[in-house]
Amino acid sequence: MSVVQFPALLRIRSTALAALLCAAVSAQTPYVQAPHFDAQAVAQDDEQRALAGDLPLYGRLMPIDATPATSGSWAEEGRDRVWRVGITSPGALAVECFLDQAVLPPGASFQMISPSGRPIGDRVHPDLAADVHEFSTALVPGDSLILEYREPVDVDFQGTFRIAQIGHAYRDVEFDASREGTCHVNVACHPESDGWEGPIRATVRISVVVSQGTGWCSGTLVNNVRQDCAPYILSAWHCGRTSTTAQFNQYKFYFNFQYATCTGGSYSTAQYVTGSQLKAYSDDYAPEYQGLGGSDFMLLRTNATIPSSFQPYWAGWDATNISSVTADGVCIHHPTGAPKRISSYAQTLVTGHPMASSGLMSHYKVVWAQTEHGWGITEVGSSGSGLFKQISGTGPVLIGTNTGSSSGMSCSNHSGYAYFGKMSYHWTNNPNAANIKLKPWLDPDNTGTLVLAGSDQPCAAASAIGETALRGQTLLYPNPATDRVFLSGMGPVHYQITDLAGHILRRGKANEEPAGIDLAGLACGLYILTAITDQGVMARQPFTIAP
Repeated sequence: MSVVQFPALLRIRSTALAALLCAAVSAQTPYVQAPHFDAQAVAQDDEQRALAGDLPLYGRLMPIDATPATSGSWAEEGRDRVWRVGITSPGALAVECFLDQAVLPPGASFQMISPSGRPIGDRVHPDLAADVHEFSTALVPGDSLILEYREPVDVDFQGTFRIAQIGHAYRDVEFDASREGTCHVNVACHPESDGWEGPIRATVRISVVVSQGTGWCSGTLVNNVRQDCAPYILSAWHCGRTSTTAQFNQYKFYFNFQYATCTGGSYSTAQYVTGSQLKAYSDDYAPEYQGLGGSDFMLLRTNATIPSSFQPYWAGWDATNISSVTADGVCIHHPTGAPKRISSYAQTLVTGHPMASSGLMSHYKVVWAQTEHGWGITEVGSSGSGLFKQISGTGPVLIGTNTGSSSGMSCSNHSGYAYFGKMSYHWTNNPNAANIKLKPWLDPDNTGTLVLAGSDQPCAAASAIGETALRGQTLLYPNPATDRVFLSGMGPVHYQITDLAGHILRRGKANEEPAGIDLAGLACGLYILTAITDQGVMARQPFTIAP
């Protein structure tokens, strides 16, 4: 036997062994079947939801009520205890599991497995906060799956959880190619995407969970004045209006779900985080105004930090109260939950409301424009997506979030308006309590900032704070300041002062302790002071110049 042939034989034997192991897993796993999916009743309910203006659903929640104590089978494999259960919902285009009552030990993990026994996607290690007991699994094609749970044999306590429901997807999923219109423009297309690269990475697809099922919305990862990388997602209140706290913990946020090329090609749904908390919302449900008495916004904070491997971008925004916008711009969204698209506008945006007779001036009215590669519109699934414009010296900023479009808008009917709740109305003008308006969350220190630039890594410098600053010995004072600010606890420092758009306004070296820094000539407002010692200790702190 030659040296060349030996690795090939090993691969053959390894492949055969893997196939045998997969078959064994499949054969030994007990299954639980969801109740019958009544397609006719669901279709009737979908019609009623459409008439009522409720969130369209792509899946229905089917009760399962399976736990490691009542279903499936256990085994010990090496240093792990392993539990597996098969779940099926006949006829589903895709399935996903919704778990609750979860209390998991360190090292616990879940893996989705196909009915043939092959792993699907990556193993997931839920990092649940002490008060979070719910999460959801990936959406996988087909009507059956095996869920595998592993924990180390030497854990301090055994994990508990319940598969409360399975999501039965019956339309508008990536495994349903017939859903997509032909007019949409992929975000990989040029020139449509030129200059909008940051907002494209900030846009996410949201799997919304309500009592009846699951639906698609879009959202935007947004920056805040502290620029601390808080994972805030801005979307539409009508998407999550009926979700419970437990259901918000089961939302999924998909990053970079987009085609590889302008004409299509590959895509991935692997980059997602699960779970969120509702922080602010418009609280503007008003049946007399087609269900909307304000600007229709919802601010969520994801339970997990956004992995740097997702290459996230924290979008900037403009909350200035203006009645019309003359700059051309775009909306970036996931129509019908499809891979990410870009729609363009070239007409002046005027203020209005989906129900003109309401008299409310809470929305921008947008007319979509034909571009080189299509005539992108907004539709089901676009709700909550961001409307952007460019500001010279600042870059692209978010100015609104999508509520909906004129009745009948489609790829064959481009006429009518798309309506976007204005950032300025989100800011302070909705009929909601002060603590759930948008301003306290995106400007928590009440600096008065109305325009903020976006950033790839707004907290990068802050994360590099050295040991001195981490011990809390660095002090910036007075804050607010007027003509001079002092930095103590670091000794001689090199410093620079930037505005919120990242423009360097002043730099120098202060040799004294405390370091005194001259502010003469700088206008009132919020700034960032970055200081670094000769030893490489860095501090980055915001401060305000007062009148």
